[in-house]
Parts: sequence; structure tokens; C-alpha cells
Amino acid sequence: MKTELISTVFLSEKRKNTLIMLMDGPATIDDIKKSINGTTSAIMAQVKILIEQGLIEQKDDEYRLTHIGRIILKKIKPLIEALNVVEDNKDFWESRDLGAVPDPLLDRIGDLGEIMIHEPDLNHLFEPPKELLTSLKQTKNVCTFYSYFCPTCPYNYAELAKKEVNYNLILTRPVYERLRDEYTEQYNAIMNSQNSHLFVCEEDIIKPGAISVTDNLLLLSFFNKKGLFDHKKVISFHKSARQWGQDFFYHYRQLAEQVK
Repeated sequence: MKTELISTVFLSEKRKNTLIMLMDGPATIDDIKKSINGTTSAIMAQVKILIEQGLIEQKDDEYRLTHIGRIILKKIKPLIEALNVVEDNKDFWESRDLGAVPDPLLDRIGDLGEIMIHEPDLNHLFEPPKELLTSLKQTKNVCTFYSYFCPTCPYNYAELAKKEVNYNLILTRPVYERLRDEYTEQYNAIMNSQNSHLFVCEEDIIKPGAISVTDNLLLLSFFNKKGLFDHKKVISFHKSARQWGQDFFYHYRQLAEQVK
């Protein structure tokens, strides 16, 4: 029975996605069909299996999770979401050094949702992705962590400060010192802003390449397993991903010292 239930959930994308959809509430066949690609007959065949296994039930023209179905889905949904994040970009994740991510956040990796991997061409290696630049123009809140120096970033920092965006910025000490010493005007704009808060993280702390969280976007970068930064970045627009990014940022905020 144990193997049969696992097979029921995992050996069919339609069954798996139907169960996840029903966690949000009852749905008709038409609702399921809109959410999941497939003909009515194909979906009905999978729904029948889920009913036979006691995972869902029908009431009038709607289908809903049974109590057993809800118990099981609460346990396996995080696994399904983690698999979706990793399997769609397996080569990328295998090459990343994730030692900077606290274990509780690794356990929630599925919160990143549907992600895109940004890999710039040679002409744009040191420029932030367009998605991030667009978001920075619209957002009212930003949390950013950088452990490498991005030549265009001081100007972006200063622009946010001048607009009095609620901005929290963490830099490693070498990056901070370069900002302070070589970009005086931009540094002063940050320090003179009432809503900008600058923090310094010591170099000996295990850290990611970058974290940026805005009102609608999460951007992450990690060093690869050779300790090199190869400019590949993760971007997600999911609400759960932004919360994950906030929690990741505040992990480093607790390890940093504010510049006053």
C-alpha cells in the first residue's frame, strides 16, 4: 500500500498537479483542465485513480482532497516543489556551492518556485539583468547583499537612495571599502539618505555571490564549486521566493555591522 500511494502521486504529472491544485480548495473538471494540460477524458482517468486510492472525493460536480489526501499532500508538497526547482535546472544546481545557505532555507528550496537562470553574454557580463533594473525603478523596498564588486551597482545604489526607497544594503568589507574610496558621491548619497541602511559583512563569513529582493523579484547568485563567480543568476517572481530571499538576507543582516 505504501508503494502504491507513492506511485499514485509521483508516477503521473497530471495526478501530482491535480493534487497540488486541490490543496487550494475544491475544483471542477473544467477548473482542473484549465490548470493542467490534457483532454477531459485523460484527466478523468487520473481523477478516477485518485478517488480509488482515497486521496480525493467527489461532491456534486466538484472534487476535493479527502482528509487522508490532505495529510499526505502536506507532507510531500515541499518535496514536490523542491524537485521541480532542482530538476528543471539540474546542471546549474549541481555546479553551485550552496554552503552559504542555512539548512532551514535549503529545506525550503521549493519556495523559489518557477525560476529562470540568467546567463549574460560577453558584452553584458558586469551589468545587472534587465529584470532587476526594471524592478528597481518601480519598487519601494529593496534588500541587497553583494560579495563581489559590480561596476554599475554604485550608481544604482545612489539612485535608490536619492529616491528615498526603503533600502538595506550589505557589502563585504573589500566591496564596501571600494565603494567608499572610489565612488565618493554615490557613497555619500547612501549615507545621507534617511531610508538607506548600509551594513558591512566580514570577509571570513561563508557567503553567496549576491541577494537582491524587491517588491516583485528575487535575484540570487552563488559561486560555483571551484569558488569562481561565473555570472549566472537565479531570478524568480514568486511571492514565496521573495520571502525566502528576505529570510536569506536577514541571516546575513544578523552577521553584519551597520555603518553609521
